[in-house]
Amino acid sequence: MPVPLDPAKYRSKPFFNPSDFIGYIRDRGQLGDRPAPEAVILSYQRSLFDQVCARHRVSAAEGYFSNELRFLEDEGGRVAIAGNFGVGSPAAAVMLEELIAFGAKRFISVGTAGSLTPDIEPGSLVLCDSALRDEGTSYHYLPAGGLVYPSEGLSGRLRAALASRGLAFRAGPSWTTDAIYRETPSEVLLHSSKGALVVEMEASALFAVARFRSCLIAACFSVSDTLAELAWRPEFHAETTAEGLEALFGAALEALEE
Repeated sequence: MPVPLDPAKYRSKPFFNPSDFIGYIRDRGQLGDRPAPEAVILSYQRSLFDQVCARHRVSAAEGYFSNELRFLEDEGGRVAIAGNFGVGSPAAAVMLEELIAFGAKRFISVGTAGSLTPDIEPGSLVLCDSALRDEGTSYHYLPAGGLVYPSEGLSGRLRAALASRGLAFRAGPSWTTDAIYRETPSEVLLHSSKGALVVEMEASALFAVARFRSCLIAACFSVSDTLAELAWRPEFHAETTAEGLEALFGAALEALEE
């Protein structure tokens, strides 16, 4: 069956928007007085979030976002890191929607991904230049059809930041799926034959939301495991995976500076 079940939704308005929800929270005094950051780095690994908080001067957002959002005072509070909001397309899309409604304009998603090709080993870095939509969230924002893309300008800035830091990386498509425990050999063969370098859980939904809301987004990954040999080899806790996330965070911060 197609998603969404009712294609007429593209011609209909929702019952409420993220701005309505944020307005509701603000009216209840649960948002605080501090303005939104200009830009946000989205983080899914608690290890990266904790490390950034330990190595940088940060301050917690007030009220509603207090558990998820840390302003980077080293950057004058213009950039923040968001974490502790879960993984997967639905959770990431909700976080992105609410941060856009709060007032943030630019986003870089920094996460892990599984390799689909033998020449991309765990610890490798990948810049996502497009995403295959094998999740459900994006189809509630954009009709079906092909790949979905990051923001060209911001993705270009991230590419330049990675290069300027001397980091080896590959750029290419990802395969985004919600069902991490239902990734199969036939899917790996199919999507890698279409050029997908990695598999992850958020990019296509984030790109769709950003396009729908007219904000800027880019995404990059530290490869944490591989399915390339049609067998699973996890390296989630390897030093190279952690180092990759750190390197990507630094490049993302540089790309968001203006």
